Amino acid sequence: MKYLSNRSITLLLSILLLQGCGGGGGGDDDSDGSSSSGSSSNSSTYTGSTAQATIDASNAKDLATGASSGTQQAVASNALSDTAMRPQATPTTRLAELAPRIAQWINQHRSPVAAKEVDLSNEICDQGGSAVVNSNDAETEGTMIFSNCAINDKEGGTMVLDGDVSFIVDVSSDSMNMVYDVSFSYIEETQSVYMALACSNISTLAISCAVSSDFQGVDGRVYRIKDLTVSGSKASGFYVDMTFYDPDHGSADVATTQPLTYGCEKGVPGSGMISMEGAGGTTAVVSFDSCSSYTVTVDGVGTTHNW
Repeated sequence: MKYLSNRSITLLLSILLLQGCGGGGGGDDDSDGSSSSGSSSNSSTYTGSTAQATIDASNAKDLATGASSGTQQAVASNALSDTAMRPQATPTTRLAELAPRIAQWINQHRSPVAAKEVDLSNEICDQGGSAVVNSNDAETEGTMIFSNCAINDKEGGTMVLDGDVSFIVDVSSDSMNMVYDVSFSYIEETQSVYMALACSNISTLAISCAVSSDFQGVDGRVYRIKDLTVSGSKASGFYVDMTFYDPDHGSADVATTQPLTYGCEKGVPGSGMISMEGAGGTTAVVSFDSCSSYTVTVDGVGTTHNW
């Protein structure tokens, strides 16, 4: 699985641009159950603590898990903001271009008498494969499932999607939040993307989409990131500085101390290191050992966890 490059993020976002509510997965056998917090629900809007967290051994793992997802969300946001500076077609730019179309496809098939399962394969997967939408009775929440869905990029290339896009529609504000948990292939690149996006004006030609600052992490809880600074590249790794909000524990300032690389199926760093600072100067360090494990160090004591 290749690293999710800036180019590929912009293309993938073009296809699927929306944040939302995807399902996170995984966790350690030593999980304390905090991922089932009442702060999380089917909504992708952050409703948790905004106070500064006091970091200690009891909450450092939770904070580290969410911050890990937050770094990838920040890198994706930076890739989108730089789209205009990269005229060449990439997986990222293609995905970003397609996202509003997917939002409109979903919205156009919503009606009081519509089936709760709608097969949009012929409409979306013009080069083969399938795309099926399953929604709740009110058709305000659901999932679009892609299976080897091949889409002509109108420039001689083919984009292939596997996985699912969860969505929540807010009819009153004409908006939609979505979370992408997909494998995306384009021009011999295959990448895993776990990303939250948000679209507005979904019923009009003025539809627009962006990476959301509120997102559901790999553990299923809803987080927030603010005050992002991203630098670096695929070749050298990325540096992310941000303020991160955990729904149960509050906020922490996150800084990259060793460059972060990506390419893991769950959308977390495969290598690199970040530091977290909370209230009263409390700190923790998170080192990403591989796609399967990470180590959290508090007060000089390191504990290794599996995703």
